[in-house]
Amino acid sequence: MILASIIYKVNRREPDKSEVKYLKNRKMNKKIKFFVKQRGTVAILYSLCALFFMVSGCGKSNSSFEGNVEGCEGMGCTEIYVHIGLKLEYPDGKPVLLDKSKVFWASKKRYLEQNLVSWNEARVWGSYLIVNDGMRKELQNKKEVMHFTGYLNGKIVCERDVLVGADCCHVVYYGTESLTQIIQY
Repeated sequence: MILASIIYKVNRREPDKSEVKYLKNRKMNKKIKFFVKQRGTVAILYSLCALFFMVSGCGKSNSSFEGNVEGCEGMGCTEIYVHIGLKLEYPDGKPVLLDKSKVFWASKKRYLEQNLVSWNEARVWGSYLIVNDGMRKELQNKKEVMHFTGYLNGKIVCERDVLVGADCCHVVYYGTESLTQIIQY
């Protein structure tokens, strides 16, 4: 409206609608150009900050995932928590919901404790935990046999040896067979 009042003072007449519209658009175009320039500057600043943080983070790794084993110093690991499990299915693809299961660590001659959360998930999906990253340090640079036994209605319906180990970061399945098993029951 300031520009419209200038036209009035200079020409001693009221500006028509087209002149007011032109002047408003011109004013808006200047604001838009200024905003675009500001956004470009802000984008450059964000890019520089992101680059700074990426460079400053190089060479550092999360110590909770680092192993104290030769060859693992400074190893940067993902924070994915890896599970190795055995999926049991009927021939029609439905999950087998076991009454109980056991995992026996052959070389240590002991049974592994079952995690209640994992067991509850297994009862829904039919995928039973063998090992997870919680055992990474015990399995690091080894290949160990875990013997899985699954029970349904008091009878053994599945027995399987699973070859596992771990690298610097996660547990690893070393077997060649699929971790999905069809149960004929």
